[in-house]
Amino acid sequence: MEFQGSWTVHPKFGRQFKATKAVEKKPATTAALEKYLGSGLIKGVGPKTAKKIVKHFGGETLEVFENEIEKLTEIRGIAQKKLTTIKEAWIEHRAIRKVMMFLQSHGISTLFAVRIYKEYGDEAIDYVNEDPYRLAQDFYGIGFFSADKIAISIGLEKNSPQRIRAGINHVLAASREFGHCYLTESQILAQVNELLDLKLDDRMADYLDQMKRDGLVMVREHGHIKGVTESCYYSKSLYFDELYVAKRISNTKNLLIVDKERVEDWINRYCETKNFSLSDEQADAAKGIVCEMFSVLTGGPGCGKTTTTLVIVKLLEAMKRKVLLAAPTGRAAQRMMDVIGNESKTIHRLLEWQIGQFKKNEENPLDVDFIIIDECSMLDISLTASLLKAIPPKSQILFIGDADQLPSVGAGNVLRDIITSGAVRCFELKKVFRQARESLIIRYAHQINNGDMPYIDSPFKKPEIWEQKSDCLFMDSDEATNEQLNFIARVKRFYASQTAEQTNAAEPDSNLYEFRINEPVVPYETELTIPKKFQHVNLEKVSKAAGSVDELLSVMKKVHPWSSLHYGLSAFDVVRKLYLEWVPKYFGENTEIQVLSPMIRGSLGTASLNKMIQESANPAKTGKGQLSVGERIFRIGDRVIHRRNNYDLNVFNGDIGTIRKIDAQELTLSVAFFPDGRIVEYTRDAIPELDLAYAITIHKSQGSEFEAVIIPVLTQHFKMLFRNLIYTGLTRAKKLAVLVGTRKALAMSVNNQDTSQRQTLLKELIQ
Repeated sequence: MEFQGSWTVHPKFGRQFKATKAVEKKPATTAALEKYLGSGLIKGVGPKTAKKIVKHFGGETLEVFENEIEKLTEIRGIAQKKLTTIKEAWIEHRAIRKVMMFLQSHGISTLFAVRIYKEYGDEAIDYVNEDPYRLAQDFYGIGFFSADKIAISIGLEKNSPQRIRAGINHVLAASREFGHCYLTESQILAQVNELLDLKLDDRMADYLDQMKRDGLVMVREHGHIKGVTESCYYSKSLYFDELYVAKRISNTKNLLIVDKERVEDWINRYCETKNFSLSDEQADAAKGIVCEMFSVLTGGPGCGKTTTTLVIVKLLEAMKRKVLLAAPTGRAAQRMMDVIGNESKTIHRLLEWQIGQFKKNEENPLDVDFIIIDECSMLDISLTASLLKAIPPKSQILFIGDADQLPSVGAGNVLRDIITSGAVRCFELKKVFRQARESLIIRYAHQINNGDMPYIDSPFKKPEIWEQKSDCLFMDSDEATNEQLNFIARVKRFYASQTAEQTNAAEPDSNLYEFRINEPVVPYETELTIPKKFQHVNLEKVSKAAGSVDELLSVMKKVHPWSSLHYGLSAFDVVRKLYLEWVPKYFGENTEIQVLSPMIRGSLGTASLNKMIQESANPAKTGKGQLSVGERIFRIGDRVIHRRNNYDLNVFNGDIGTIRKIDAQELTLSVAFFPDGRIVEYTRDAIPELDLAYAITIHKSQGSEFEAVIIPVLTQHFKMLFRNLIYTGLTRAKKLAVLVGTRKALAMSVNNQDTSQRQTLLKELIQ
């Protein structure tokens, strides 16, 4: 590529080149030609074949591809069949190139060009010109902002009705990410104004009314306690899903006739035979649930939900009822199967997705007398609606879950809304069993859930707790905040400039120059202003600090006595050591370790940690298959997570597996997914739906259990530090949970209840 433009200086990032024109150039050298042809763009031409072609045709290579492609059969190894593959790929590549250059000229990544071309064909440019916002709807990974950039770039007016309608649709769709089923007019107005940089105050009602008339949005009037009625705006699908779930639950009539004495007698005999006993809570739940058409079983870890479920299933089988078990994730389904012994499926597999919809529905319901769904805190309103449509009205339903865990990733707060509606019987287990109480993970989880700060031992204080196999540890550590990093950089630059002046340096280095571009050089006392919180700092110590840990120590006021910083390890270093050395050493080489971070961004966010662990645990080496997708690199052996529901591949948001095979020439890879080892083949189009999974967010871990979890807890995550987040993360661990960070950040989490209310009307509709 040849770029034309100008150099600029960004106030934060320094010197940058801003291109105003981009021109594609043909590769000028044989090496460049080989790289171009063998880059994976052309199916059937890998690096070896590319080398042969360029060696044979030299500088005429591209001319051969353009006008005399049949000549490729002169190359040994290219027969007619392979020529056909290469020819088709070259024609497609040429068309894609046009789309790529068009998209690039309007500021969108070339990563999506192949997918856009495959979906839209030769009409791609026309379709995008006609309605650029369709890209955000049709392609995972292209969001509203990218589509809007194109819209403005091709000449759409900022206040055009098409753009405003697209903005309204976007804010309604985006509200699902915050768990909302609806938004009010004032919320839509504020968000659309900010999104589109407009002031639509007097026109928003007109747009919403028109979209309502066109059937693009749905409205539900909600009367508040104060007597004010508010209009709640829904996307169409969520409106009807919420209505269906509410009707189904509120219309449930208990017409069951069950011999309760006989049930009680059977439970007593079964427990006696199996040599265990149920608590009064558990026994009451088991007896009550089999008598209800719709019921909920809830409780925290160690309270016996699984044992109670086992007894219920065996009782129902004795009553000759056909029972089905399901859960939102594969791991949760597997756990049910391991404990109860009966087959358990994910909800998606139970409902049989086929050609764009679930095969099981109201017209083709499940054959079941009693269905049990575990981990129901994960159920969003849409999946719940699909599930209930597939369950016959005569069937009994049991939802099991812990309402104190994080709510679903999707819209709604189904389990909590059902419980608080009071419309169905809820059986809550509160007693923690003695065996469970011996687990520090369970003990601390209950303390956190009750708002009490747990005291968790540190191996830096008591190294022996590694050998004692304690199941919950706290590694005191820290990472520099952005504020600290900026201050350290300023101090170092100041001292560097002083040294340069003293040695009469003719020219400061380029970094200093960029930093000072808009800052006049001023005397020491006024140039380096020391903020109040850094007044305790010895500036000379900062200037001489070598390495990130030394730098952090030089600006900290207090350092915890058991901090890893005393051993030259930052929190980032501790996570690496835990993953690669300490956990395998004390808990076994084959222990499954999962890092659970509150956030994606930041030095201890999933993006940064995944790169670090991949490079440390699975580095590149000769002969190991590797693929690059945008900024992501995938290698054979990498732990990966699927990031969205893909019904065609039958893999779902949050499924985790390991890459088994990579074909860099065909741009395909295969993943073996946990827990059953099912192999899924990924083509080029589907690969962007994968991400590395050495570290995942706590939200993505819902419904799963891992042998060992590492949870970074630092104040850099302050936006996400809520009680239910840490509670959920901690309860994902089976054998070991290690928190890495500061006790101050943990205390923030424990004392910080998530008060943000999800906007749903399910409870009110049920009532």
